[in-house]
Amino acid sequence: MMHYLMKIIPAIILGAILVTSTACGQTRKNINVNEAKVMIDKGGVVVVDVRTPDEFNGGHLKNAKSMNVNDVKFEANIQALDKNKPVVVYCAVGGRSARAADIMAQKGFKNVYNVSGGYNAWSSAGLPTTMK
Repeated sequence: MMHYLMKIIPAIILGAILVTSTACGQTRKNINVNEAKVMIDKGGVVVVDVRTPDEFNGGHLKNAKSMNVNDVKFEANIQALDKNKPVVVYCAVGGRSARAADIMAQKGFKNVYNVSGGYNAWSSAGLPTTMK
């Protein structure tokens, strides 16, 4: 019985969090690179690169803000962003950005979109990047 409870309790908690997030008008969604490009091209979104500064300097999406999720100041840094604007978050392949998207949703950001496959999928698709 205890083993069963250990499996079901996390699912119940996650369900409650998802219902609460949706009920509060929040969205935290995974999107592919093509969906991300459409959103970015349309405008009105903040693009956040959560990779290291060295990774960012090696190439990134145009107008992306560099905010390393592994930096101890990450949570303080994201407070400078508008929580009501949609945010497109990416890293190299999607793991760090998924974590960053979760943190942002917990901190009250209304619409956070994690780019599945990250920068690697974006550049492999031949989509534009910059080093400026």
